[in-house]
Amino acid sequence: MNDQEFTDLLGKARAASRNADFSRQEYGFEARMAARLEALPAAGLSAVHIIWRAAAGCASLVGVMAVWFVLVQSPRETEDDLTAFWDGGQISYDADFLN
Repeated sequence: MNDQEFTDLLGKARAASRNADFSRQEYGFEARMAARLEALPAAGLSAVHIIWRAAAGCASLVGVMAVWFVLVQSPRETEDDLTAFWDGGQISYDADFLN
């Protein structure tokens, strides 16, 4: 295919895209989606939806508890280290720093 044929082909594609009218298809899609969304609340929640919502709630609760436990343990470990340093672990810390 030479350059002129390729240019003519691209020109035809541009002309066809200008003449294309998809408004009917777009309206049909919007109408179908609106009808489907409107029908969802009428069907109500099924057992599967309730189970998935409960699972999401339980997972978030477990995540919050995990973060809480990590945050609670961190200060305690730091406090234990400081207590060991001031109460008699100072010699071992000094030895570590000097070596």
